[in-house]
Amino acid sequence: MNILFASIEDLNDWIEPLGGHPQVKTPNLMRLAKRAMVFENAYAPVPACSPSRTATLFGQAPWETGIYSNDETWRDGYPSGGRLSLAGVMRDAGYETIGAGKIFHKDVRGYDPEDWDEYHRGVHHKKYEVISRAVGAGELGRLSDFGPVPDDEGCFDAANTDWLCERIKAGDDRKFWGFGLYRPHLPFIVPQEYFDLYPEVVDVPPGLTGKQFRPGNKAALDGLPPESAVFANRRIGWILKKFGEYNDFVRAYLASISYADALLGQVLDRLEETGQMDNTLIVLWSDHGWQFGEKLAFRKFTLWERALRVPLMFAGPGIECGRSRTPVSLLDIFPTVIGQAGGQAKHKLSGLDLSPILRGEGEIARDHVVSVWGNWPEDGSENLAFTLRSRAHRYTVYWQGGEELYDSEADPFEHVNLITSGGPNIRAIADDYQAKLNLDLDRIAPRVRPA
Repeated sequence: MNILFASIEDLNDWIEPLGGHPQVKTPNLMRLAKRAMVFENAYAPVPACSPSRTATLFGQAPWETGIYSNDETWRDGYPSGGRLSLAGVMRDAGYETIGAGKIFHKDVRGYDPEDWDEYHRGVHHKKYEVISRAVGAGELGRLSDFGPVPDDEGCFDAANTDWLCERIKAGDDRKFWGFGLYRPHLPFIVPQEYFDLYPEVVDVPPGLTGKQFRPGNKAALDGLPPESAVFANRRIGWILKKFGEYNDFVRAYLASISYADALLGQVLDRLEETGQMDNTLIVLWSDHGWQFGEKLAFRKFTLWERALRVPLMFAGPGIECGRSRTPVSLLDIFPTVIGQAGGQAKHKLSGLDLSPILRGEGEIARDHVVSVWGNWPEDGSENLAFTLRSRAHRYTVYWQGGEELYDSEADPFEHVNLITSGGPNIRAIADDYQAKLNLDLDRIAPRVRPA
């Protein structure tokens, strides 16, 4: 069979298949979900592009890759030319590997030519006139711009989509198509027609406390340990409020999601037109989530649910349609793909093969998954925090010993830190999770373990 390995950058859980934002329109992701196994509790190993993609594409946790931040790339942990990534393994297994867009960090600048038979090195991001008032005033960098444009002519994502569609043909077999969409990454600039899908005033994110975003709402931080404040980028919120553009920012992200959904739809259409839909394993994933003022934080770079929960779907021959609530990680993609399509990893993989779930044989024995993020002071030290996500809870421990514990079923937006709010057996629950976390991390040197 063929494989469509589709990555959508910075796509959080607002999509329709995950019941995210109440107004989002993602008909093609819904179309895919109806024929897929949808993982409702899928998490990024790191809330940042480079370390998350490195972990996913090489199948190893950050404490094995050594890649923790966007200042590093996979080349800091792996040799070039070794065909160690999932794409390289599939090429060794006899697949023709064809790639376009952002799959590895830094898109066409970040891939290893040895992994690919063909990779599109075409148009880069189109330069637009400044749209946002905050960007125009110089208070948000140009990368943070947002707003509509007439069309997507010359757009990086549109060009990559057209190029890949041209390479999907009737009769194809053992093709590995790597398809990386950059939107909805900033800048949230997409054609006007996708803004037109949404009202002028959109609903606030469902995880906000209250009916509107208020950057001075310190109650949103009640019960949090001081270390968590190091992660949250709160400056963006104040700037958006100053220029009255918070609503426009959220609407632009929704429009960017719908734009990415439409481009994915073009690839799905091409698979159907060429008769390849039933002969193709489709893997749809995102590298991490995104925040819009939940706990006053913006972007990713935290260990809260909104920054870590991601879409993950598998569809194709022999895969049952349905939903799984087992906690899974992007680390599971590598072993699952080779479990479905063949190939042999050249190093030990950190994740689990999810094939039993895909075959409809029931859930696997997985209690929780772990994610990591850090703070790197000027002295070069490493302050790492770790979070454990089970079905029932999220438990996080920071480098100075600060803790968070959330009831993920009763409090899915993590408003109440049970560590500080108190309650029966809370300490016992936290201690149990910390013991599990320590077992998971027993390979990490003491200098990077939580306190």
